[in-house]
Amino acid sequence: MTAAHRNNFLAPEPFIVARLQECLADMRPQVHVLTAADLALVKEENQPTPAVHVIWNGFRVLNSRADGQVSNLEHTWLIVSTVRNVRTLKTGEAARAEAGELAARAGAALMGFRPPNVAGPMRLGPGPGAGHVSGFVYVPLAFQVETVFTSANLL
Repeated sequence: MTAAHRNNFLAPEPFIVARLQECLADMRPQVHVLTAADLALVKEENQPTPAVHVIWNGFRVLNSRADGQVSNLEHTWLIVSTVRNVRTLKTGEAARAEAGELAARAGAALMGFRPPNVAGPMRLGPGPGAGHVSGFVYVPLAFQVETVFTSANLL
């Protein structure tokens, strides 16, 4: 794999995917690790589960140099544990238990992980709430990571 441009803040994605695949390999049934591109054409009812979705969720500018040539950015990566379990559809208890366990393992795999093109380790941050639809449960964890975006004049 060739080195990514230092301003490519999407470069961590394949490394996050690989880390999750490695750390979740012993789970049964097999956990699918999917990106937003993998999910783009899949209808919800046909998505593979259990799964962990890796989704870049934007960035915010932390600060910029006065000359505008360097900015520190904070990116959010959503790690969404996804299960489908209809055993206790009315209460959702079985699906929530399964999703909670998967989220715990996926989160532990990424705490402090440092993929390429970042300025520090991945840190757990505030995330959106869980979702529940027809036996599917989605439990998102949000990880924040900093990058340094630099002008072409300084590269």
